[in-house]
Amino acid sequence: MKLLRTLAAALASSLVLGAGAAGAQPAFPAKPIRVIVPFAPGGATDQVARLLAAQVSSELGVPVVVENRPGANGNIGAEAVAQAAPDGYTLLHSTSALGFTAAFGQKVSYKLDKNLAPVSLLIDQPLLIMASNPLGVANVQELKAYAQKHPGKLNYGSSGTGNLTHLAMFVLLQAAGIEATHIPYKGGAGAFPDFIAGRLDLFADPINSAYPYVRDGRVKALVVTGKDRSHLLPDVPTASEAILPGFQMGAWQALMAPAGTPPEVIGRLNQAYVRALSDPKVTAQLAAQGAVPKATSPQEFQSFLQTEIERWKNVVQTSGIKLD
Repeated sequence: MKLLRTLAAALASSLVLGAGAAGAQPAFPAKPIRVIVPFAPGGATDQVARLLAAQVSSELGVPVVVENRPGANGNIGAEAVAQAAPDGYTLLHSTSALGFTAAFGQKVSYKLDKNLAPVSLLIDQPLLIMASNPLGVANVQELKAYAQKHPGKLNYGSSGTGNLTHLAMFVLLQAAGIEATHIPYKGGAGAFPDFIAGRLDLFADPINSAYPYVRDGRVKALVVTGKDRSHLLPDVPTASEAILPGFQMGAWQALMAPAGTPPEVIGRLNQAYVRALSDPKVTAQLAAQGAVPKATSPQEFQSFLQTEIERWKNVVQTSGIKLD
């Protein structure tokens, strides 16, 4: 009997100690957070990720460090986050490429609906369809005339096969009756040196990273893919005006975490990013890049993502584009 009482006391003591240890766990976040951007440094996604990371670091009181892991249309970075510990310290700042991977049924080592958890939609922005200066065209009409005189000579770059920039160019060139060879890159930043030098004739990229090149006269903007003309380039027509009536396409960016991340951690991250996106200085910097804040709840982002996947499945089925 005495032995039983001793064992019971020891068990109770261990439970108390265990509860105390659990209660002593530091509140999130207690160390630096790593945000993986699955595209090259300096590109459209990277620019927004670094802007928000700086503001979120202030919101959370810990460093928020951006790490670039480009390749495979964003899937190398997505796979790294899908396999990371679900503790909120490794996040994915990705793009509409997530939806395209699902829409194409691309074989990857993760499942979007099972291995990644939505945190928030972040921003949306149109693309610019551009021509290199050496090509010598100033608008869509001149591009069509050039294509007729030089059949099979045009090429266009993208941030990766099946990427939004690829699909936008494919659809619009097809609508304009222009043949061009596709040359995929691992992100917009890597394509611009070739584009400026004239080794690429045409290129599409989100307006935030493309605008400085147009503003400085290093490339020529032909159309913008938003519903309306951009306040940054009011003289540049929309794709709907110049090529394909009703056409509209935007690049979105979003934040995800490994599946299994505690809801309270997801909520804390969501809150920090929503606040960052409402900060006047951040909003002004995004507006200067042609981007619009689109903060959501995790549930709203999940619903949006499913709608996007179904939308692009239809585009994939009718476009004839296939991933290599």
